[in-house]
Amino acid sequence: MTYYEVRLAQIHAQDYTQYAIAAAERLLAEIGPGAGVVLDLGCGAADLADVVMPAGYDYVGVDLSPSMVALAKGRRPGIRVIQASAFDLPEIADTRAIVAVGEVVNYATDPRAGLAGIHAWLRACHKALPAGGVLLLDVAGPLRADPEPATRVNQGEDYRLEVTTVTDPSRRTLTRTIRIFDDAGEQTETHVLELIDPMEMLAALRSAGFDAIALPAYRDDLPFPRGWSGFLARVP
Repeated sequence: MTYYEVRLAQIHAQDYTQYAIAAAERLLAEIGPGAGVVLDLGCGAADLADVVMPAGYDYVGVDLSPSMVALAKGRRPGIRVIQASAFDLPEIADTRAIVAVGEVVNYATDPRAGLAGIHAWLRACHKALPAGGVLLLDVAGPLRADPEPATRVNQGEDYRLEVTTVTDPSRRTLTRTIRIFDDAGEQTETHVLELIDPMEMLAALRSAGFDAIALPAYRDDLPFPRGWSGFLARVP
């Protein structure tokens, strides 16, 4: 199952970066300028780097999509970006913060997505961070979409995007069918997410040893859509 192939990666990097940038600003407000590494899991085009690097941090991005990795390296030469699953944390010395925004831990490109692997992943994040280190993430929950299919249409400068979303409450999954229409014709990707209840996520964070709170938004003027929950967690 391949997600974010070339055209969708380009569209995402062009028009859908607002939450990643808001998350970077929220992270920086929490940790302040400093030194060390910010590890960005599911980094996409590495927009986070533009916020944290001027504040003194080194940046390491991780993304499973070869197209996203190539896009990140092409747009921001010199940064370190690794092609890998977000569930395989690279061993990076002096990691100050870990970020996993954009429903990264829900994506079923990895069998550990959702609750299946979240406890082990959170323990690994806790181990990778020093005292005071921060984990910032968000998840898609059971209310992210309705059981009946719904389609939204977004018109870009040179493309039309049709996204049909449906949940399966019994399996706790969400399926997005993404159709791109542009001069090259029609392309389709199907994304499957393993849904995580926000209360279960909060409990898992605390069980892993974090002090954690839920966030209604990364930025006051950009609230999360329905069924999308953010979390700020710190190693005591």
